[in-house]
Amino acid sequence: MATKKPKVNSECRAFNDEWTWKYFFTVVKDKQVCLICNEAVAVFKDYNISRHFTSKHKNSNYEAMSEYERKQNVESVCKNLSGRQYFLKKVNTIQEAATHASYIVAYNIAKNNKALSDGLFVKQYMLQVCDVLCPGKKNNFQTVSLTRKMVTSRIEAIDKNLTSQLESKNGQFKFCSIAMDESTDINDTAQLVLFVRGVDKNFEITEELACKRSLKGATKGCDIFREFQEGLLTLKGPITNICNITTDGAPNMTGKKSGFLEVFNQNYPGNNVVFLHCVIHQDALC
Repeated sequence: MATKKPKVNSECRAFNDEWTWKYFFTVVKDKQVCLICNEAVAVFKDYNISRHFTSKHKNSNYEAMSEYERKQNVESVCKNLSGRQYFLKKVNTIQEAATHASYIVAYNIAKNNKALSDGLFVKQYMLQVCDVLCPGKKNNFQTVSLTRKMVTSRIEAIDKNLTSQLESKNGQFKFCSIAMDESTDINDTAQLVLFVRGVDKNFEITEELACKRSLKGATKGCDIFREFQEGLLTLKGPITNICNITTDGAPNMTGKKSGFLEVFNQNYPGNNVVFLHCVIHQDALC
């Protein structure tokens, strides 16, 4: 019975340090790389490396060098390679730090309700402060992109990340409560805001703004219930986890015939949800 030929990866071949001065090869990220032409050889094998050296660099000055000359030359080339790798690593580190800095500025612009174009305003004075405190680092500050378009994309990325985290946590909630508020903004458009507060099996509590829904048109109990359901879809959590819903005391929320609470009970009969309203006023009175 014929035996299977072992694969190269299963032979656990290792790089021989002698190949560095003998064939001008080194290891870069688990790959054998030629120091002369920067080509890589897949297999850690003397035959493959020597074949590359004799076929690619047979008529070069490297083949005619003595052992001592080769070692000196290899040492010089390896130093240059390490310098290039350090430079690239440093550049990547600076770029990562600049990206992180742009996220910090964009987050604070959104948190404080500032204009998206304020990023350029921040960068302008950031560079002036840099000229006073650390002029040698000015090029690093220049790499921080704070254009209106970049600030917008950073805020959108932060929003997606926070939404993803909330969705992940909401799937782990054992119980959660919803606080609702419906108010009219300066454009005379009714806005429904949903807050969620949940607890998981480890008794870790998460409290966050879940979503905001615009009520364009009527603001009856059925309209609020429709937007409430759409808001729950963004949370991606089961309705059975809700143990409490808190609203204000407006008739469209607490009305016994057509209010939100009555519509909720009609659509989810037999639920164990506790309804509260005007809890903020009660807290202030206490």
